[in-house]
Amino acid sequence: MEPADPGHRKGSGVNNLKDPVETKLHTAVCSGKVTLAAAQQAIATDWTTALSTLGLS
Repeated sequence: MEPADPGHRKGSGVNNLKDPVETKLHTAVCSGKVTLAAAQQAIATDWTTALSTLGLS
């Protein structure tokens, strides 16, 4: 289980700050803009900078 977003309160719902990042990465992988491996590495390293690391921000 991955850690919750900073500031996430238990019981406050399923939408987290990380959700839009994951969605953008998913779209970029599926459209061939980045590889799955690159997206995985970027989000595992620091999800808050994953998009800018891959030039997707």
